[in-house]
Amino acid sequence: MSAPIENAQRYNPFVNNSEYFNFGIVQAIRQPAIKPSTATWGRFCKAIESPKIRDQKDGPGAVFATFSKQWRNRENVSLVTAIAYDLEFQTGGPAIPAPAAIAEDLQGLGLAFAVWTTFSDRPEARRIRVVLPIEDGLAPELLRAAYPLPLKYLPIVTPDMLDATCAEPARMMILPAIPADRAAAYECYHGAGDWLVGSSLALAATEVLRAEKDAAAAKQARFRPGPLSGRESVIEDFNREHPVEEILEGCGYKQRGEKWVSPNSHSGQAGVIVRNGKAFSHHSDALGDHFWHDPFDLYAKLQHGGDKRLAAQSLRGGRI
Repeated sequence: MSAPIENAQRYNPFVNNSEYFNFGIVQAIRQPAIKPSTATWGRFCKAIESPKIRDQKDGPGAVFATFSKQWRNRENVSLVTAIAYDLEFQTGGPAIPAPAAIAEDLQGLGLAFAVWTTFSDRPEARRIRVVLPIEDGLAPELLRAAYPLPLKYLPIVTPDMLDATCAEPARMMILPAIPADRAAAYECYHGAGDWLVGSSLALAATEVLRAEKDAAAAKQARFRPGPLSGRESVIEDFNREHPVEEILEGCGYKQRGEKWVSPNSHSGQAGVIVRNGKAFSHHSDALGDHFWHDPFDLYAKLQHGGDKRLAAQSLRGGRI
């Protein structure tokens, strides 16, 4: 492989145009030290054409961001420089398109792109990386909302094909590697073209966040139905009228298959399960107390800090 990516020139903070691509290099998954780097988009793409041959998956990776401190965590991310997708086949989920088909569609859109197969890729269980560079970058707090937006122009890829944990500003993406006995199976495609426009992504992502906030406020308003005097039990009425799924969604939890992701999750992993009208959380959040919770329990914990007396008072319109 010519011009190894690990040896890209040191990052120049004054370089800020679509010819140069800024990113960080880490040496392994559990080594958080960042080496800031820059390269022309063409040089970056050339560097990933041939994978490293090794027996283990772990190794050098790229973080598509710039950092205020050269240590890989989200608090240090200054700017996100690419939307990076990890397409992973899930049992019962949609088939992952062939990398050549994805590349063809991206090329047809006139976008700059890089598409390659990973160490774990198999014909029966595809695992593909897609990187789209962002001109002028994107604020890290907007990445989650911006992450699925380019897919509306790329119908061959759908959000349910994505590893949601990649919508993380400091996410590391292992650079191309493959075992020696599968070297011929590696596929890589890339193209020059238009970069995603950071200002346009930011505007669209801000609208997404505003809509989410308005929807959450509307759902939470449903938890304040006014006085319930004359009814036998505030708690029984609430549990009958409001399923746990409604409470979770109204408080910002996102459904991922049969599980839910906490709005405060840093990993993006779904850790809340719902069974028989109750919810249990494996997250270390407000629900992570090793108990099952009915709708009223959820409401009290998520809206009133666990104070059931205050929650009941709120439902009665100020009377208990």
